[in-house]
Amino acid sequence: MSATNRVRQTFGGLSAPAQLTVEGAGIVAGAAVFVVVGVVALLLFWGRTLPIAGPDSLGQFVAIAGGVIAFLAYVTGRLWRREGLTPFQTTASADGQPHRAGGVDIFDTFAIALAHGVLALLGWLVLGAVLANGFQDATVYSLSATALAAAAAGVTGYAVFLSAARMDLMRLSTVLAAFAVVGILTSMLSAPDPHWWQLHLSALGMTQSVSSLAFNLTLIIAGVIVTAIARYATDARGIADPRRRSAMLRVRVGLILIGVLLACVGIFTLNISVTLHNVSAVGMVLVFALVVFWVRGALPSAPASFFVLGYVFFGTIVLMLVFFAVGYYVLTAAELVAGVLVFSWLIVYLRVSGAAAAEQENVHVVEE
Repeated sequence: MSATNRVRQTFGGLSAPAQLTVEGAGIVAGAAVFVVVGVVALLLFWGRTLPIAGPDSLGQFVAIAGGVIAFLAYVTGRLWRREGLTPFQTTASADGQPHRAGGVDIFDTFAIALAHGVLALLGWLVLGAVLANGFQDATVYSLSATALAAAAAGVTGYAVFLSAARMDLMRLSTVLAAFAVVGILTSMLSAPDPHWWQLHLSALGMTQSVSSLAFNLTLIIAGVIVTAIARYATDARGIADPRRRSAMLRVRVGLILIGVLLACVGIFTLNISVTLHNVSAVGMVLVFALVVFWVRGALPSAPASFFVLGYVFFGTIVLMLVFFAVGYYVLTAAELVAGVLVFSWLIVYLRVSGAAAAEQENVHVVEE
């Protein structure tokens, strides 16, 4: 390795000049989106005044356009990396050959792209509703609406393109967290029954409303993402210790099961099958408990605080279930706490796993 490469400062796996190149490409992508959406919006809005939110509103147009743009921008950003449709920056295999995108890689990439699209869709819908509440009975003229729509779409394209070009496990943890929070909040805010919480959290997914669609879609896509990234978060390449490889395999299976069961909670709503819904929810918690105790063998280099966090989360979930069993907590509280803790631990695991992989890669670079 040359002296220049040894001293080159890296951020997230990209060198400083590469960072500027990515930013430049992101600006071009955002500008292109701004122009295209601006032309479309001008043709649709010409001579009209639009409400901020609701049917045929500026907010609805921005949300739909943002969802489509986010999906396309993510795919474009991954293709721009010239690595094929792979979810993350790829590394060469043991024989020195570059990694080629396979069917699983393409599926994972489209799953993450879909998450970005839905996140943009729901995010702009929520923002539109908030603004409409702040500007009661206000309308937007056609030229102003065109400029706002184009700017919102341009920002979405720019941000998602950069997300795709720099995607790794640590950044994906942030996307996953934002996606879950925005999806559940959208469902809560749009629930037709304001007292849904008196029943249980799953009541959000039992109706034929937009609220239920947002809730169930969030669970299904989040589950697909967790399942898709399980093999990247449990990469066993280069691990010679058979016990650690076995532990890593168990964690991988556990993460896949958590993702599948999370998706099943959204697929099998209570009004479809009480048994399948409850089995999926309880099974997810049980598998989480196993993974918490398996992960020490899979990531022995992780900080002790990470393992303690898992044990505390597991103990808290058990305590919440006991409180529900004795009638101290309503089911909604127990479900909400358990769901937040399981999801939070998954996000922390992704970050710890990504940090461990980055540290191992830096060690190899120094050795070379």
